[in-house]
Amino acid sequence: MQKQERASEASGRVLPFIQDGDYFFEKGIKAYNRRDLYTAKKMFERAVTFQPEEPSFLCQLASTLAEIGEYEESNRHLLNVLEQSGSDLSECHFFLANNFAHLGMYSDAEEHALLYIQHDPDGEFVDDTQELLDLISLETGNRSTNLPLSTEEELIKLHDEARQSIERGDLPLAQQQLRDIIKNHPKFWAAYNNLALTHFYKSEFDEAMDVLQDVLDKNPGNLNALCNLAIFLFHLGMDEPGGKLVERLKMVHPMHPEHRYKLGNTFGLLEEHTYANKWLQTLRKSSFVYDPVTTHMLAVSYYALGQKELSLKTWKKVKDLDPEGRVAPFYMEKAIKDELTVAGGDYQYRIPTSNQNKPKKDRQIKAMAHIQQVRKGLEKNKITHLFLLRGNKNEEAYETLRDFCMRKEESLFVKEIAANIMLEYRPELPVKLAHDDELIEVGMPSEMISQALDVLYTVKENGASLDEHVLFYWSEAVKFADLTGERIFDNEKAIAAAIDHLARKQKGRSTQKAVAEQYEVSVSVLSLRIKKLIGWVNRNV
Repeated sequence: MQKQERASEASGRVLPFIQDGDYFFEKGIKAYNRRDLYTAKKMFERAVTFQPEEPSFLCQLASTLAEIGEYEESNRHLLNVLEQSGSDLSECHFFLANNFAHLGMYSDAEEHALLYIQHDPDGEFVDDTQELLDLISLETGNRSTNLPLSTEEELIKLHDEARQSIERGDLPLAQQQLRDIIKNHPKFWAAYNNLALTHFYKSEFDEAMDVLQDVLDKNPGNLNALCNLAIFLFHLGMDEPGGKLVERLKMVHPMHPEHRYKLGNTFGLLEEHTYANKWLQTLRKSSFVYDPVTTHMLAVSYYALGQKELSLKTWKKVKDLDPEGRVAPFYMEKAIKDELTVAGGDYQYRIPTSNQNKPKKDRQIKAMAHIQQVRKGLEKNKITHLFLLRGNKNEEAYETLRDFCMRKEESLFVKEIAANIMLEYRPELPVKLAHDDELIEVGMPSEMISQALDVLYTVKENGASLDEHVLFYWSEAVKFADLTGERIFDNEKAIAAAIDHLARKQKGRSTQKAVAEQYEVSVSVLSLRIKKLIGWVNRNV
């Protein structure tokens, strides 16, 4: 009888069933071993949700993603592992090299292959890495003995100088810089496309068309040139040739996500909503899924096609990606009230102005408005002034900042910086700033902007002057963090070093090794930050 009672007690005991990261990781391994890769991916993703900084979970997820062809997403996780661990997990460089090779990005593949050999010369994958380097050499027709970033960085430096000239509104200088690049690098198609834009901004429409035609003569499948040409034609009211080109673009089926983005964006601007939706949907399994701009464009295309509920659901994702943004709430409110009529301008990630969605015949006027926006340039001197005011926590500085926030003519970006400095000083007092004929109340400082200002201080403390080059790359880093949600400012020294290095490259020579030593970070971590910034700056190339 006593045995029976004990058995009953034992059978009635409730044992805890814990579902943690290890539990889902083990389930993922089992699915992976039986080659059920999609189930494995789902399990590894859940494991990462529980323990987002566990390197083994991230590496196994990255490996699985690569096997099912999601190379960009795999790379995102591998780069995160490297940022968290420095060079401790050198195998990540090997896996990155293979992923980049699959994507046809041979310069990046070579870079990470060489980094793997550098960090682990006796490693398990050295022979495989050498074979990969040989394959890259055969594919590209040249063999490199040094890190490939040197020549690439030099070209990017020259191209960035031209882009900055465009931002400043110095279009003649930009044209000369771009022509020099084309002369020395005749297959660097991005320079041609930007040269065409400078002509278009100067109302030199024939010259703009000639440059694009030159690209297409030399590189007939250049998708950026074809898309730009279609947009130019419609802006100029040349609907018949523009329409024929659009029909050609509808027959294009690119594999690379960047090209699919370009098609989706172009079709959206030209109000070809079905095709915009088609290509934007294909980006949901790439790194673009974390981009609020792309997600907004997808939402617009859904609404334009009459799929209101799906559009609202997608704008909700935009809000999650950009919690402080005002674009998604604006469009959601309009959509709920059935007050939204979609036009090409709605695909831009901003609250539309009263004259944004003019008919096609007014597109030339809209193009000229964009020229004026380009000529405004960056607010470098004002940012420096605000940065200096941050160090003066007194009533006079506070009043100066408050006055700045109420100036309608100032850009929202610099007013947000001013408001943030005020909230750092007096967090209990909400700040009002004027924007688009209304007052916006900001109730708490932005962690990201505060971190970004700390980074600027670190750059200055390391002897750099806050010149136009430093402030250009700093502003781009802020935009990158704001629009992607990536916490690039968490490693203060690393991003400061990257900004300083890229700024120095604009003015002369700089080596990653010397800058890394100065800022006390590893070359590997610095290199990853540099690559992220360069990729962001050239995102529309």
